[in-house]
Amino acid sequence: MRQLLLLRRSLISVRFSSYSVSPQATISHDEPNSPAFAENVDITIAGGGLVGSAMALAFASSPVFKNHKIVLLESQSKLPQVSKNKPYSNRVFALNAQSISLFEKLGAWDLMKSIQSVIAFDQGHQSENNSLAYIVENDVIQSCLLERLKQFHVEPRLNSKVKHFEYEENSIRIKLQDEKINLRTRLLIAADGYQSSIREMARISTMQWDYNQFGIVATLQLADNMPDNVVAWQRFLPTGPIACLPLSNTHSSLVWTVPKSMHKEIMKLSDEQFVDAINKAFTSDTYKHSGVISITERIRSYWQQVIPASPTVLQYPPVIINVEPRSRAAFPLTLLNANQYVRPRLVLIGDSAHRIHPMAGQGVNMGFCDVLCLFNILEQAVRDGADFSSLIYLVDYERQRQLQCLTRLLSIDSLNRLYSTNFSPVVALRSIGLSFVNEFSPLKKFFEKQAASST
Repeated sequence: MRQLLLLRRSLISVRFSSYSVSPQATISHDEPNSPAFAENVDITIAGGGLVGSAMALAFASSPVFKNHKIVLLESQSKLPQVSKNKPYSNRVFALNAQSISLFEKLGAWDLMKSIQSVIAFDQGHQSENNSLAYIVENDVIQSCLLERLKQFHVEPRLNSKVKHFEYEENSIRIKLQDEKINLRTRLLIAADGYQSSIREMARISTMQWDYNQFGIVATLQLADNMPDNVVAWQRFLPTGPIACLPLSNTHSSLVWTVPKSMHKEIMKLSDEQFVDAINKAFTSDTYKHSGVISITERIRSYWQQVIPASPTVLQYPPVIINVEPRSRAAFPLTLLNANQYVRPRLVLIGDSAHRIHPMAGQGVNMGFCDVLCLFNILEQAVRDGADFSSLIYLVDYERQRQLQCLTRLLSIDSLNRLYSTNFSPVVALRSIGLSFVNEFSPLKKFFEKQAASST
C-alpha cells in the first residue's frame, strides 16, 4: 500500500526539478590530463536494443537530421541474426497500432513481415485497424531496425559501453570502455536498460520496488494445427497472470507471472510436468469461488432484464502439448520510474526511464512512444533553427512522457494488485464488475478501445 501511495503521489504532484549538472559530474576544461582527441558527433545513443535502434533509425532516416552525425553504441559483441527457418524465440512482443505506425514511418515494417509471418489479433474484436495488435519476435524487430540503419550508413559500434562522461561547455565528452578514442557529443540518449549505468552516473534517482514475482517465458507447441490461432489469452490467478500469445498455427508464446517462491520449483519441472501445469493454469476450476459465482450469476440475471446482453462467442484456450527445447527462462519483475527523464544534453528513453509489469504487454510500446515523442520534439527544434539539445526542448519531452508513463504505471500496478488478492469481497466485486462490462456493449467497446490504444 505504501508503494501504491508513492506512485500516486508521483502522478499528482507538481515537480519543480533542478536540471543543473550533478555536483558529482565532471566539468571538463580540456586540462592537460584530458584526452587529446575526441570524435565529434551530434547525437550519441547508448544501447543498441529495440528502443535504442529505433531511436537511431528515426534520426538517420529523417531529412531534417541528414547532416547530423549519429552514433549508436552497443555493449554486446554481437547482434541477433534471423532467418525464416530459425526457431521461434521466447521473447516476443504485442506491438500496438502506434508502434506499427512508427515502424512503417521508419520503413522497417514491411521488412519485418517478410522475415516473420506476423500474427495480428483483434484486442477488442472490432473492425477498426487501431484495435489490432501484432505479435513479433524481439530478434526480428531488432535485426530489421539494424538492417534499415545500414541503408543510412549507420551501424552500431559493438563492444562499446559508456564508462564515464563529463560535461564541456557545449557538449558531453564520453569515455568508452576498451576504446582509446572518445566521443564529444551534443546530445547523449541513454537506452541502456532498466539497470542503466548512465542514469546512475548522472545521479538520477528512481522510484522503484520489487514485485517479488518472476516472469516465466517459453515457446509452446499446440495440440493441433490451428488456422484460427489469432487470440491472445490471459487468465488472472491469485499467484499472478498467465498469458499465451499466438505465434503461428502451431506455436504460441508464454508469459507466466508467479511468486518468487514458486519460480524455481516451476523451472525445475520436466517438460511434461511444465506443460501439464500450463494447461491446468488456463483451465482448472481450482481458483474459482463457488460463492462468488453464485452471487455474480444472481446479479447478472437482474441486470439482463434491463440491459440487452452482448452477443458472446464461447472460446477455449489452445491445448499445449510441448515446450520448445531451451526456450524456458525466468526474470525478476520490478517497477521503476526515473524521477527525471532529462538533464542538460542527456535524455533517458525506454527501460532506462521506466519499467512496467509485463501483464499488459506495454513495456516496449512505451519505449517506442518515447522514441516518437522525443524525435518529434527535436525535429521541430531543428525546423525552428534552434539547438535541438537545448534543455527547453528536452524538458518538453519529460513533461509529456512523465505524465503518460506514470499514469500507465499506476493503472497496471493497481490492476496487478487487484488480481493478486484472494480476499472474497474483493473477488466478488471484481467478478461483478467484469461481468457487467462484458454484458453492456457500449462500456465493453470503450474498455476494448482503451486496451488497444497506444500509451
